[in-house]
Amino acid sequence: MSGEVPDMLGANAEILRSILSQPLPDTLDMIIWRGVTNSAQALPFERFAARLLVEAGAAGIRDIAAENDFDVIRLSTTKRFWLRCNGNDLSNEQFNVVQAVESALNRIDYADDEARRAVHGGMPEACIDENFYIAKSQQYLRNVSGAIVAIDGLQEGENNFRRMRGTEGARGGNWDISTRFANVCENLELPFRLHYRFDVDASSGVMVVRFSIPNTAIMPVASQYRDGFASAYAVRLAGMLAWAAFSSSVRLTQVDLTGCVGDADGIPVISMGFDRVPFMMGALPAMKNGQCDVVPLDVDPLALLNLLRPVRYVGFFDGNRALTPITPLATPAVFLEKRVSEWQDQRALPEGLRGFLRADRACELDVMHDESPVSTDDVNAIMEENEGSPMVAELQLEAALAQLGESGEAGGVCEAGGTDETGVAKIGEIPLYCSRPGVRLIISLLDGDEHTRYWKLPDAVVDVHQNLGELAKNNGDYERAERELRACIKLAPTSVRFYEELSQVYARTDEYGKAADVLIGALKIAVLPIDCEVLYYRLGYALWQLGRLPEALACYAMMVNGGTPFRTAARDEAEEVSRQMGLPSPDMKYGDACDALRSGGVPVAPEDKVLDTIARAAICLTDAGFPLLAQDAAWMLGMRDGGDVIGAVAMSLRFGAEGRSKN
Repeated sequence: MSGEVPDMLGANAEILRSILSQPLPDTLDMIIWRGVTNSAQALPFERFAARLLVEAGAAGIRDIAAENDFDVIRLSTTKRFWLRCNGNDLSNEQFNVVQAVESALNRIDYADDEARRAVHGGMPEACIDENFYIAKSQQYLRNVSGAIVAIDGLQEGENNFRRMRGTEGARGGNWDISTRFANVCENLELPFRLHYRFDVDASSGVMVVRFSIPNTAIMPVASQYRDGFASAYAVRLAGMLAWAAFSSSVRLTQVDLTGCVGDADGIPVISMGFDRVPFMMGALPAMKNGQCDVVPLDVDPLALLNLLRPVRYVGFFDGNRALTPITPLATPAVFLEKRVSEWQDQRALPEGLRGFLRADRACELDVMHDESPVSTDDVNAIMEENEGSPMVAELQLEAALAQLGESGEAGGVCEAGGTDETGVAKIGEIPLYCSRPGVRLIISLLDGDEHTRYWKLPDAVVDVHQNLGELAKNNGDYERAERELRACIKLAPTSVRFYEELSQVYARTDEYGKAADVLIGALKIAVLPIDCEVLYYRLGYALWQLGRLPEALACYAMMVNGGTPFRTAARDEAEEVSRQMGLPSPDMKYGDACDALRSGGVPVAPEDKVLDTIARAAICLTDAGFPLLAQDAAWMLGMRDGGDVIGAVAMSLRFGAEGRSKN
């Protein structure tokens, strides 16, 4: 903001900065000490902040932080605080503490923002007292009209996510609506964290949303009011999310929402359905004009329901106005039809996608279902049972390969297809293994044309070849190891793991030129940060041994996002390379590393053509109504572009708005 910041607000800012600059348990204890133990000398903001943290149970954070990976960040979207930890490792009580403290921090942050607005708007600094901060933090809990204004602002203009990497989703199509809605949810400033998933069908104008309601235990009000307060919050949030959905496209005419306790897979307790015109005429004006914000409604969910007037509703209140478990509104049939398992989905792909994806029907893109007579578990069992008898393991693996109908050489063909008179597989009948769904969708980057088709190879075929290669490598038979891993690469050309394993065979024989060539080939199709990092680590060492020191150092510099266990070794090797180059440090800026790689003929992974292909697959399959086929590509895209918005879309494409088991 413009203008000189008063000292009081500067002190507030220092307190908020301390939340990120030192261990959170220490910061919380110091804030509480200043605001409670030393309250006579404390600033109003310190007393206010301490009060909220004590009420939230901040003392419980120390044990949680000591026993779990735990840190605090500011979100890149809303700039509010987010306590990061693995929720699956926490008890329900611990998770409640995390959410309560996170909410308290964000209400403290919001109140500081409001103080700054007030002072810069002309309010005397002396008027900003503890009661001011408390009032603003409570306002944050019911600020429906402010949220509606924010939603309108987020939905204005072009959707920046509709066109990604050269592919443009249909205006008002599934991708456009999904990314608009997710962008609102990720940027909406709420007093409690929001978990959500959704399904959308643009052709029928229907959307369903599943969202989280904070546990009653973390509501920042007196215990006798918590049930009604939590229920009222749920109704208000449902109304806001309904508008986030409707405002995503005029094509949407029906939105159903189900609120669940704790997270989107919690127990459903309220289901509300809205039709567009009644919503626009009744609920929306009530939310925009502040009717839903008034204090008496904080514990009166029924009055809020009477303002929003859903046309479909399932929900029951007990004597304390708490919501009780329900069976949600039925999922529209259109979504159930889209969520047939990939291997069973006989729907034809749109003509414009068939050549691109090298498939005619949805089921041809499945890579996960496997009913072959030998499974991956069977192959693993052979290796485990014969750990000390490699010759027996080899014999059993070869027997398994024969049982699978494979000749033992790469490039077997589907029995139904056969070969031509030269023994070459006919076009459209090429065996293919893929390590995950997303890498099936980039097959067009390899040989073949729009008429090329593939059939899913049993997973165990590649597993057998890979394990035969491993046995041969361990036995010093590097020619056999190379042959087996070459077979894996031919059968799984978009799965980078086998390239990396082959490079290790060449490293055993000091053939670092061959190792480098294989790794460079893998980098041309690599997408995931962890894959790229492993490949760059292996390539860095190979190039170092070849005397290509600038490129080697650049490879080590690319190890920044994958989180592999090679970080320490890479740092040590990079320091040795830099010493050999006469450099004072191995540190290299990303842009300089990219330049060094390109000048040496090494790809900067992921390459644009790979990401472009993944984006096209994600967007076009989503628009065409194939969410399960699109989800992995969307997730891979979100790892590189689009951040949390595309990540949220990917999660919704995968699971939809149906509940899923936590077991």
